[in-house]
Amino acid sequence: MRDTVVRGVGMTPFGRFEDTSLKDLSANAINQAFEDAGVTFDDVQAVYFGNVAAGVMYGQHSIRGETVTHYMGAGPLAVNNVENACASGGNAFHLGWSAVAGGQYDTVLVVGAEKLYSSDKQLSFKAFMGGMDVDHQDFGEGAGVSRSPFIDRYAKVADYLMNERGVTPEAFAEVASKAHYNGSLNPLAQRRTPRSAEEILAARHVLGPLTVLMCSPVGDGAAAAVITAAPAVRDSRDVSILASQLRSLPADAHGPSDSHEYSAAAAFEQAGLSPREMDFAELHDATSPGEIVSWAESGICPPGDEMAWAMDGRTRIDGAMPVNPSGGLVARGHPIGATGVAQVYEAVQQLRGVAGDRQVAGARRAFLQCGGGLIKGSTAVSSAHILGT
Repeated sequence: MRDTVVRGVGMTPFGRFEDTSLKDLSANAINQAFEDAGVTFDDVQAVYFGNVAAGVMYGQHSIRGETVTHYMGAGPLAVNNVENACASGGNAFHLGWSAVAGGQYDTVLVVGAEKLYSSDKQLSFKAFMGGMDVDHQDFGEGAGVSRSPFIDRYAKVADYLMNERGVTPEAFAEVASKAHYNGSLNPLAQRRTPRSAEEILAARHVLGPLTVLMCSPVGDGAAAAVITAAPAVRDSRDVSILASQLRSLPADAHGPSDSHEYSAAAAFEQAGLSPREMDFAELHDATSPGEIVSWAESGICPPGDEMAWAMDGRTRIDGAMPVNPSGGLVARGHPIGATGVAQVYEAVQQLRGVAGDRQVAGARRAFLQCGGGLIKGSTAVSSAHILGT
């Protein structure tokens, strides 16, 4: 396998943009990535386009990526459409890396984009419902009507953490407060107001111990990355792809997100590194309990230490193991197909040392993990990447 690098990245603000099309959001991120990488469509051999909800939200099925590249005036490229729940962007990045590392292409474009916000909430709820095994849907009254059905799953994750690991609602609030603070430092984040743990606990109740400020918001956005074979003489701004893996839920699943455990283990083995050698992580935190459970599943936090980690500032930007300096899904936002590539954008900014007020000091290696979908209450798929300088 050839050495590969991320040569350029781009990202739009995440938020609610009802009057901006998916094509325009995608073009914005792509043009930024091209400018950052110093390339054009003429230098790209293939495109990997991650999107989940365009079919549900406004009827665009099948050729989502092609509609974007055609709109932007691209030539006859190999356009690959990738749909894999919330891991779609991470899956697209994995496929782009595979194609370059394996020698099929020299330079590819990876895009994650989503238009998820609508004044008709039933549309976005329908999109979320499609990410569950239709033969095993298990949620309570009101799911898919007044709240995302995935909230029911995360309420069960919260119960698991409280009953099995001794984590308290106050800890969920502390982790959410960290996310909102980090989001306030990120000019592209959907939520940019710092919130105290007390404010988060007092916010509108959703389900179980979850309040609305512990949960990721619905929104729109796009992110893009240019992947290329590593040159003989490296550009100082290039970021190496040290590992890229994708794993599904095994038949003998036993935990909240076994696929996370498998993708993380495979990525660390591929890179020849351990979780302790990471300088920061971007993890899937559709809710703050979701982030906490991912600490142990990824191997970053020893199981049983979650409560201490939540309360002692370990995962803050200036802590021993920063997690989600971008603000994560809770504050940066979660336009489903864009999330995995947005994690890459954040990692590249951090590893280049240009993340501004949210810069992790001395960052050299990053672990990224994005999960998606539900089968019998467990995460159906998980992507994991390790980037480094």
